[in-house]
Amino acid sequence: MDIIQITQPFLYGSMMIAFLYAIINWRYIKNKPEKWLVLFLMVTVIIEIIANYYKRIELSKLLVFSNLVIIITNTILFLWFYEYLKNKLLLIISISLVAISFIINSYFQDFLYHIFYYANFAISIMLLVNVFAYFNKLLKTSDVLHYKKIPAFWISIGVIIYQLNLVLVFFLLRDLVTLNRNIYYTIITIVSVLLYGSIWYGIKLNKING
Repeated sequence: MDIIQITQPFLYGSMMIAFLYAIINWRYIKNKPEKWLVLFLMVTVIIEIIANYYKRIELSKLLVFSNLVIIITNTILFLWFYEYLKNKLLLIISISLVAISFIINSYFQDFLYHIFYYANFAISIMLLVNVFAYFNKLLKTSDVLHYKKIPAFWISIGVIIYQLNLVLVFFLLRDLVTLNRNIYYTIITIVSVLLYGSIWYGIKLNKING
């Protein structure tokens, strides 16, 4: 069996479980920062459905959907971090970087048919900056004593695992990984499941803590 056929059920399954769980428990997060994650999951699910339709039914080689996911979902994550950091300068820099990196990358690659790896790399670095800014703020408060009960802590762990793998594996070791597609799809599935799992757990903590 092809590696994609093995990994995709885990990837899409974890995504849908997190999305449905977020919708079911919307009343617990609608007034909290995690409301942004419902939009994050919704955008991801909708774009992935459309992308799979064009790939499997239309046999299209369009990769624009991957670029759209990168732009929209990462912008949503920056907004989610802002809810905790309340740092307008960091938010402006983060979102500006998304726009600028894609504009620059468009001069070297076709937005419709190439994934903007270099723009994604820049955005990953900026997301890591947001993660470390959040951890730094958390360490300076008494909340750090109860980190196990804090949704943002666990979601940030998911984000940092996902983004570090993007930086280390898919960019710095990109040539090595592309030699073996099994490695590529296995790693992206594992880190994606961990990311969606962290979102699910964060929403669960919101529900438990009220």
